[in-house]
Amino acid sequence: MGALTRLALLTVLGGLAVYCASCSRPTKLILEHMSSPVPIGSVVPQLGAGADGSVVLSWLEPRPDKGYRFRAVSGKDFRWGTPFTIDDSQEITMFSANLPGVAELPGGGILAYWERADRRAADDPYATSIHLARSVDNGRSWIPLPSPYKDDKSGTHSFLSAFSAGSELGLVWLDAQNQRHIHKSAANGAAPSDEYLGAVGLRAATFGSDGAQIGDTFIDPITCECCPTSAAVSAKGPVVVYRNRIAPSGARPQDIRYETATVRDIYLTRLENGHWTDPQRVYADNWVINGCPDNGPAVDASGNDVAVSWWTAAGDQPHVSVAFSKDSGGTFGRPMRISVKPAEGQVTVALVDHGRAAIVGWLEEHQTWARWADSAGAVGPAIALGPAPNHARLPRWIGEESGALAVWNELMGGVRAVRVGRLRRQLDLIR
Repeated sequence: MGALTRLALLTVLGGLAVYCASCSRPTKLILEHMSSPVPIGSVVPQLGAGADGSVVLSWLEPRPDKGYRFRAVSGKDFRWGTPFTIDDSQEITMFSANLPGVAELPGGGILAYWERADRRAADDPYATSIHLARSVDNGRSWIPLPSPYKDDKSGTHSFLSAFSAGSELGLVWLDAQNQRHIHKSAANGAAPSDEYLGAVGLRAATFGSDGAQIGDTFIDPITCECCPTSAAVSAKGPVVVYRNRIAPSGARPQDIRYETATVRDIYLTRLENGHWTDPQRVYADNWVINGCPDNGPAVDASGNDVAVSWWTAAGDQPHVSVAFSKDSGGTFGRPMRISVKPAEGQVTVALVDHGRAAIVGWLEEHQTWARWADSAGAVGPAIALGPAPNHARLPRWIGEESGALAVWNELMGGVRAVRVGRLRRQLDLIR
C-alpha cells in the first residue's frame, strides 16, 4: 500500500470500520492483568489518584456475620502497601447507593467517605447517612469528621464523588433533604408499599486541608433519584456530571413525585470562580422514563479536554455513548456509540493521549468491556475483561499516557473478585 493508504485513518459508520484519509487510526486495547491486593468476595472497588503518582484502591469486604469492612491500600507502580481498615460495621450495606472512596486532601492527609444505613428511618430501605474520616498517617489511624449536611434529615445521602478544588477538596452527592418517605403497612390483604414525595437534589460541600468543612450548597434541587455522580477537574474548574430530571417550569422540589414519566438525561455543571454554573445537558437523548434507572454517567478531564460517557435507553435501544469537549465542558461534539449490543451501562471513562482520546468501560451481556475512542471520531474494537457478577457496579479507570490503570468486579469460580490490570493501546497500523 502507498503513503496515502498508510495515512488512512478509521471512522465508524453504523458499526462498520471504514478507512478514510481524514479520520483517526484504529486503536486496539490489550489487557495486562496485575496481582490484586483485595480479598475474594469484595465489591465496589474505587481508585483515587495522588499528586505523587500513587493511587489508593478501596473496596468493601464482607464481614462473616453482617455488614462490610471499608478497606483500602496505597500503591505505586503496582507495588501495594499494607491494607488498612477505615470502618467495620454491620450498618454498612452493599446496594446501589454505597460507592465509598478515598481522596487526597490538599497539603497532605487523606479523606475517606462512605455510607451507612440510616437506622432512624427504619421503614425506608434506601435511607443512608454519609460518614467522613481523615487520616494523616497513611491510613493507620482515622479521625471521624462531622456529617457534611447539617439539616440532620433522614433519607438518601449517597452516590458520592470527590474532586480537587485548588486549596480545598470537594464532595458531591444526591441528597433527599426535600423528599418525604411514606411507608404504608400491609392492610386488608394488600402488600406493604413505599411512597416518595418530593425531590432528591445534587448537593456539594468543600473541605480544607484539616478536614474542616468550608461550604455546603445545593447545585440542583431536582434530579434523578438514584444514579451515581461523577466529578473531574478541568482547566476552568471542577466539573460534575449526573442524571438530571427535567421538571416542569416553576416546579418546586416538594411538588415532585418519584413515579412520574419525565426526561432523565445527563447534565454537567462546573465550579467556576466559586460558583456552580447553570447545569447544561451534555446531549439531548430525550429519554423519558417513570423511575430512576440507577445508571449514572462518568467524566474525566485534562486541561480544557473533557470526556463524558453515559448509558441511556432512549429509543428502546440501551446503549453507551461518549462525547468530547474542548472547552472544559462548555460544549460537546456529537456523541459516539460505544456499546455493541444492548448494554447494561455502569460506565467509566478515562482520558488518554493528551486528552485526544478516552478509554470507556461498561457492562454488556454480563461482561465488563473496554473500548478506545478518540475525539476525531475513531472507535477501536471492544474487548471483554471478564464475566460481571449480578449487580456489578462501575468498573474504574485512571488514565495514563497510553492507557489506564483499571479495577473491576469479576465473577471467578462463582465468587466475586476485584481484578486489577492495565489497559494499553495497540495501534492497528495499515501496511
